[in-house]
Amino acid sequence: MTRALAAVGIVLLLASPGPAANGYFIPGDAFFYFELDQAEWKALQAGELTSVRYDRPEHLGFMFCGYAGYENLDLSNLSDEFRGHLVAAVASVKEKYPTKIVEIDHGEPKFFGDPSGIERKETNKLRVFVHNRSFDLSRFRIGLKYNESWGETVAGMGLDREDFHYGFFVPTPQGIAESWRMGSAVRPLAVQFPESDRRGFVREPLKIDPAKTTFLVCPPVSLTSLCFPPREGRLRCFAVSEDGRAEFASVTGNVRKSIWVESD
Repeated sequence: MTRALAAVGIVLLLASPGPAANGYFIPGDAFFYFELDQAEWKALQAGELTSVRYDRPEHLGFMFCGYAGYENLDLSNLSDEFRGHLVAAVASVKEKYPTKIVEIDHGEPKFFGDPSGIERKETNKLRVFVHNRSFDLSRFRIGLKYNESWGETVAGMGLDREDFHYGFFVPTPQGIAESWRMGSAVRPLAVQFPESDRRGFVREPLKIDPAKTTFLVCPPVSLTSLCFPPREGRLRCFAVSEDGRAEFASVTGNVRKSIWVESD
């Protein structure tokens, strides 16, 4: 009986709008983010992927203190040509980073809510950032939200800004400072909000204009490496739009005039 009451309490807490630590897309963010798993990849290839769910990077974790933001993005208005470009880009990245699934034996749970038994987990899902088409990879960094007004925004969504934990994808001093430094130069992702109540946590999907949007398909390396590419390596990503796909490579060497350059 005690476990049942605890479960009910957790469900009610997770359903509440705040205080919230589990943040999803917040208006003003530069991108909507998702990780393409094997099931979504198959659906994309079959032309059946009509929406995606916002993925929180693993380092953010989940806490029992509510959700906030927009969870889903509608992809139903992507043209066949756009989807074809997206499939080609994902296939190119997967040539170097094929799907990997491992089995994790959790054993018996020690605490309520802990995983148990054998879990099959995909460990290298590709990272996809949905940006405005105007997002300039030569000037701005992958993984930074560049949202200068998130405090006012969450307050307008009915949340307590003092209790809200904004989830930085690159939570390093360098990443946060860079986001503040260039925040005013990056336009928020243009989305159409659902007609439902825009307060707290919203499951109804956002919509985008494909003609004004770019899907940035990136390898399953650390977010810090995408944001601040190592000088000794060379990473490659694809920017996908209605017009096609463009391959970008991180700049190596001691002098960097740009962060990413379009490959020939």
